[in-house]
Parts: sequence; C-alpha cells; structure tokens
Amino acid sequence: MIGIGLIGYGHWGPNHVRVFNQLRESRVEIVVDLDATRLEAVRQQFPGIDTSTSYDDVLGHPDVEAVVIATPVSTHHSLVKAALRAGKDVLVEKPMTYTAAESQELLEIADDEHRVLMCGHVFLFNAGIRKVRQYIEDGTLGRIYYMTATRTNLGPVRRDVNALYDLGSHDVSIFRYLLGRQPTEVVAWGESFLQHEVEDVTFACIEFPDRVLCHMHVSWLNPRKERTLVVVGDKKMVVWDDTSPLEPLRLYDKGLMQEPYYDSFGQFQLVLRDADVLIPKINAEEPLKLQAQHFLNCVARREPPLADGQFAHDVVLTLEALQRSLHRGGSRQPVIPTQELPAHPRSRRPCFLPS
Repeated sequence: MIGIGLIGYGHWGPNHVRVFNQLRESRVEIVVDLDATRLEAVRQQFPGIDTSTSYDDVLGHPDVEAVVIATPVSTHHSLVKAALRAGKDVLVEKPMTYTAAESQELLEIADDEHRVLMCGHVFLFNAGIRKVRQYIEDGTLGRIYYMTATRTNLGPVRRDVNALYDLGSHDVSIFRYLLGRQPTEVVAWGESFLQHEVEDVTFACIEFPDRVLCHMHVSWLNPRKERTLVVVGDKKMVVWDDTSPLEPLRLYDKGLMQEPYYDSFGQFQLVLRDADVLIPKINAEEPLKLQAQHFLNCVARREPPLADGQFAHDVVLTLEALQRSLHRGGSRQPVIPTQELPAHPRSRRPCFLPS
C-alpha cells in the first residue's frame, strides 16, 4: 500500500483523493490546504484522512511515500523541490513549472535523488488520444500534414496563469505525445480582455520537424465548450471530440489523389477521395484514474513515467517560447532544445501504460 499525501484541495484535489482511494495499491494519508473550509470538507467526507495547513506535515508524515501537488503553478517549483529532497516521489499538476529553468532543475533533482517525477498531463491517458497515436504509429493516417486543436469555454478564469498556460499546456502536451518530438519554432497571438496582462485568448502555430504544422486556439471567453483535435494525413484524417462521449473519434477516408496522367508538361490533376467514415469503438475509462494507476505502477517498479520530468520540461520549453512570441507581437520564436541528462544506471524505458 502506497501512502499518498495531497497538497492542494482546490479544483482537482477532491478528484485526486477519490481516485487514489479507489485504487487497491494506495491510500491518501493526509491532505494539506490553506483554506480551513476545504479541510473541514475533507474531514466530513473522509474521516480517516489527516489534515493540515502546513506542507511540512506531508513531507514528514511517516506513512507518505508519494506526494500529489495540485496547487497554483507559481508554487510548483518550491513544493516539488521540497518533496523530492524529502525523498518522496511526486505527481504534480500541469504545467510542471512556469519557467524552463525551474523545470530543468526539478528533473535534475529527481534524477539525483532517484525519485519518480511525473506531471499530470492527463490527456495522455485519454482513450481517444491514445487511439489517434496508434493511427499515427501504425501508418493508418500516412504522413502527417498538420493538426489543429480547439479548447474553449466561458471560464473558469484564472489569475495565476493565462489561458495559454492553463488550457494550451494540454494541447502542447498532446501534440508532443502524438508526434514524439519537440517542436522547432512557434508563433502566438493573444489578448487580455478581462484582466490586465493575463491573456484570456490565444491563437498559436507550432512547427515540428518534417514540416508538420500544429495550430491551437484556446480561450476562456467563448460561448461554446469545445475540446476538439483534427489530424490530417496524406492517407486518412481523424477528428477527436472530447465533448462527444458516445462517438469521440471519427476516422475519415478522405484526401486528395494525383491522377495518373498530365494535362500538359509540368501540370497534374488532383482529385478528391471521399470514402467511408469509421467510428471506432472507444472504451470509456476515466483518464485521471488511469493516470493515478500509472503513477503508482512507476513508483512500485521504480520506472520513469510516460509524462516524466523530461516530457514535462519539453512542454514548458514550448510554452515559454509561445509566451515570448505573445509578448513580442507574434514574432517567430525558437524552441530552445533540451539538454540531454546524463544516463542513469536505472532504465529510462517508460513504465507500461495500462491498455
């Protein structure tokens, strides 16, 4: 039984307590929050869980082996660092930190301390997104031309980070996961309509190697909730809609074909290919619960997780480049390459992902 300490009982905190207590391999031992009302809610709903207003009580708790951090982004660096130094494995909500310098330090500390460091990029555990990755890896879609993601809603509006860091971190992690590579350049435009210097809407273009283009639109200021991803390949195309629980994925056998003849020298014909639309069966499993199970497996086996410190650092590097572009009027910004960590004696093979 792996003892869990939770720091932060805000929006996601109650869900973390629920899923970790549902799993056989873990038990939440203590919850820390600065809000007395939230702690009273913990005591009412989970009488056997300790509560405190000091994170030191988590780090010093004799039954806590792993710490889950669900606090504002500005606190992630200091809290994760303290937990790792205290010998705890850590699952921290996305994004791992606000700056790449902070995330680089954390993944180095985790490596030095032989600790599991995982970031809560929960859409890596979404069954629809995993199916899209399968389509890419097995060649169903062919060569990937571009992807476009939309993630909008009317609120909730945050003050600690802008919509890019709040919502865009999801899509950056999805692009990174599906393509398996780090982007090279980014361009972003946004505006602060509701709060001073806190962008509530952002449009961004991200270029990956081999001329793969990714576009995303994120906003807290939209009348419709949208969570969609379109992936266009030279063989087939796929659309993922997270707001459609019954049919989240559609595979389109559509595209363009070259005719086998030329009208004249240097010219060729392109014709539409419009065939069947496949709606694959997707098993509905809660991504947060799969993420928690994956974290526990990695802690038990001492293996690096899917969204490990390096993956999370890559996401922060991209977000940082996008933020620079935002503040520089939409100018092209390079994504600074990550530095390879020294090889560690333990396996760097990612821990298995539940199927």
